[in-house]
Amino acid sequence: MKKYLRSIAGKTTTFLVCALSVCILLISVVSATLMVELDFYTQDKETVYESIVYDKVRNDIYDDVWFTLGKYKDKKIELDDDGQLVYQILDADGSVIGETSDTGSVNNWDYSFDYGVVKDEEGNIREIFYSGMQADENVEYYKANVNIKKTESAVNFYTFIDSVIDRSYSLKYGIYFIGIAALVMAIVSFVALMCAAGRRNEDDGLYPGPLNVIPFDILAGIFLSLLVLFIVSVESISHSSSDLFTIAYLAIGSFTALNLFLGLCMSLAVRIKQRSLIKGSLTYLILKNCIKLLQYVVRTIKGMIRNIVSILGEIPLVWKTMLVLSVLTLIELIILVESYSDYYMAFWFMKNLVLIPLIIYVAICMKKLLKGGMALAGGDLSYHVDTRRMFWDLKKHGDNLNSIGKGMAIAVNEQMKSERMKTELITNVSHDIKTPLTSIINYADLIGKEKTSSKKIKEYTEVLLRQSERLKRLIDDLVEASKASTGNLEVNLAPCDSATFVNQAVGEYQDKFKEAELTLVTQVPDEQLTIMADGRRMWRIFDILMNNIFKYAQKNTRVYLTLEKTGDNAVFTFKNTSREQLNISEEELMERFVRGDQSRNTEGNGLGLSIAKSMAELQNGELKVSIDGDLFKAILTFPLI
Repeated sequence: MKKYLRSIAGKTTTFLVCALSVCILLISVVSATLMVELDFYTQDKETVYESIVYDKVRNDIYDDVWFTLGKYKDKKIELDDDGQLVYQILDADGSVIGETSDTGSVNNWDYSFDYGVVKDEEGNIREIFYSGMQADENVEYYKANVNIKKTESAVNFYTFIDSVIDRSYSLKYGIYFIGIAALVMAIVSFVALMCAAGRRNEDDGLYPGPLNVIPFDILAGIFLSLLVLFIVSVESISHSSSDLFTIAYLAIGSFTALNLFLGLCMSLAVRIKQRSLIKGSLTYLILKNCIKLLQYVVRTIKGMIRNIVSILGEIPLVWKTMLVLSVLTLIELIILVESYSDYYMAFWFMKNLVLIPLIIYVAICMKKLLKGGMALAGGDLSYHVDTRRMFWDLKKHGDNLNSIGKGMAIAVNEQMKSERMKTELITNVSHDIKTPLTSIINYADLIGKEKTSSKKIKEYTEVLLRQSERLKRLIDDLVEASKASTGNLEVNLAPCDSATFVNQAVGEYQDKFKEAELTLVTQVPDEQLTIMADGRRMWRIFDILMNNIFKYAQKNTRVYLTLEKTGDNAVFTFKNTSREQLNISEEELMERFVRGDQSRNTEGNGLGLSIAKSMAELQNGELKVSIDGDLFKAILTFPLI
């Protein structure tokens, strides 16, 4: 059944069944409604027929009565035969003043109608109304006798109505069962048709028809336009054509409109399955483009406002103040001119004579204060704000800025003095410690080389040498960290190939990483990235970072060392998985004497990253670290030349 519904024959059959079912349903609904209104269930069919035909006949000959009474003089008028009615029009005396050609064969008239005619003073008909034959001086009375042609060969509206009423009486109860059956069939066939729309027997893919190229809202608009045109044409045809032709035109047009509607529904079903109903519509495209245009306009306006603000920002404060004052004064002057008053003009002149110079004076003072604040913010602590011509709070603010500058200069000098003293202290103490420490190391080495049978002495000697060397490294790192942080470290910048440091690190640490069960993965770009750096200090940074990886990386993991170009910078990235859990922030890790290994099971003093960061900054570079779970990443950035 599924394959048949998806075939062309199945879709065509389902389409026709659905269309016919809807037609039968509509006919059933209209018929049942008319039967109730015309009392089919309480009157016989002859009575119903007479109630319909009586008004129809009277309305059909009304125009001919008006025509005859308007044209009649003394000669009887021959009326046109419409093929449905035979009739004659008589005056109040019973004389025929107009008739159709075949009235001679009529023995008994089916209907008689009385008309009252009101004329104006010139004899023109002003009104014709249905009336009895009572006397009235202002009304002329006429009569019309009418017969319906009943020949078997004649097919007209009246014979059609007679046959329709006859059949309707036989179905006045069955019409409800027919309507229900048509409703069920229409629903089932419509659902089946919508499911099969766009499907074929080959597979479950969608195969939209050629109409799907046209946006759905355009198709719906075309359908609604045709529907409105059809309704208007029915109204026009009903006044200019015969009743049977109007009924036939209405039936054919309605069936065609129904078929078009079903086709529109199938196209809608395919678009819903494709999820292209909204995005494929012309309305959506227009709205989308309108929104883009609106966004472009908003961006343009914002850009213009930013440019205007930027331009105004470049104007000095005094000129900006004068510009705003000029605009406000001009606006105020225009308002005063419109509502002219001598008192207002005098007040405005006196007010501006005092206010404008005062505002300009305040703007000049603010400019001096602004310049002083910018100098202090830029580090020029020796800058002095001239407060000789300032008054009140402006003078106090200027004095405060000068006091801030003096206080900051004193604090900076004290801080620099303290840093120099720390550096000198560390250097002197380190020098004083190194002399006896060197002797300890030398004598410990000599003791270790002496022949002795005691294994304890050799063990103690090895511990003494190892710890002495560790103490020496700590002293060297302290001195180096102190000099690097205070900028006292000598740096000789020169053009360097960035890839050289990566290759050197690979050569130095490849074997050490293998022993530590680590896999080193490197990546270097094909193009040469040249930076300004001190090769000796640069290698110290690499040595610190690679040594940290060697000490703290998880075994059987990969270590990544990459070099890439990012904008105008050369970026070195060191990545490894930490053996220990890193419950520490990036900022804390960069501080002195802070280690990622908080249990301190490995060698180290927590100065390495701080030294590397200071050395990078001395070479105009930057070192940042990032922690994501157990992933440790160090990013070293240097500007390209």
